[in-house]
Amino acid sequence: MIVSTISITIRIFDSYSLKDKRSVIKSIIQKSKQKFNISISEVDFQDIHNLAKLGVAVVSNDFSHNQKVIDSLIHFIEENYAVEISDIEDY
Repeated sequence: MIVSTISITIRIFDSYSLKDKRSVIKSIIQKSKQKFNISISEVDFQDIHNLAKLGVAVVSNDFSHNQKVIDSLIHFIEENYAVEISDIEDY
């Protein structure tokens, strides 16, 4: 069993309140769970309206599969949401 974990720091454009932020983050989390079968949650910056940090975990029996899923997730977020990924940390 191989577990890959990362954190993704996201700057959210056009977010002027925590309510705006929540709608974007909830959408990213729900769609990512469905599409990629991953564990994902907001882990930091809960009180900042235009910044979020997501924790992501992928479990499989192949490291290259985990890396493909993570790369696909990053591409999915960048292409489908008005956000900028400012930092990605591997653990």
